[in-house]
Amino acid sequence: MPEIEAHVAAHGARARLRFTGHSLGGSLAVLVSLMLVARGAVAPGSLHPVVTFGAPAVFCGGDHVLELLGVGEGHVRAVAMHRDIVPRAFSCRYPGHAVALLRRLNGVLRAHPCLNAQKMLYAPMGATYILQPDGKASPRHPFLPEGAALFRMEGTADGGRAVVASALRAFLNSPHPLETLSDLSAYGAGGAILRDHESSNYFRALSALARAPPRRPKQPEIVWQLPGVERLQRYWWPGIAGTVMPEPVAVRAKELVSEA
Repeated sequence: MPEIEAHVAAHGARARLRFTGHSLGGSLAVLVSLMLVARGAVAPGSLHPVVTFGAPAVFCGGDHVLELLGVGEGHVRAVAMHRDIVPRAFSCRYPGHAVALLRRLNGVLRAHPCLNAQKMLYAPMGATYILQPDGKASPRHPFLPEGAALFRMEGTADGGRAVVASALRAFLNSPHPLETLSDLSAYGAGGAILRDHESSNYFRALSALARAPPRRPKQPEIVWQLPGVERLQRYWWPGIAGTVMPEPVAVRAKELVSEA
């Protein structure tokens, strides 16, 4: 706080702050950023969007929290590796036996609104970007086209927030974290858990995209055929962007490449 206060005092209305982090660090970046707004320590206009990498959600209210604080869903830009278990772990749909176990382990969870109503702990918030690396680094996700890219979930004229929420819900449940955890080969230094969550692998994937020539593929209508947890409902992917990254992410990735 002393450093933040000194920065704001030195630059006044021109002061700008950006919080970012990987995994738990990304969750903390969101919490600290919103804490500053809620306490009136920093004006919302002084905060650049928070950029997180592989971070779990931390609020049951999701985007409603952002709206109440007057910052909007654009305040959080969450980048998730296509198969990373960590962003899924608290936002996936828990089966009934897992919900019962959680309630027994922690009495607070018996009155948890998201767990009771939606069978998950925390709702995603902000804009979600799905990072798919080259197939040599990690197998492609079955919902995504071939090739390395940074995909953004966004609505269309035919379907806005509800469609995006449905698509994101389906994505966070495939592969389901319990499925990943039940695979003994997923553990250890060579396993899928570390492979798709390690910060250095996020760095490599983003660096490769930053060096690649920009391209925007055709935008076909992609239909998802989903397994068990979503009762075989079909979700339409609302929009696909290729390796054209949002400016703050692209610029930062290029800076990291030059620094390396």
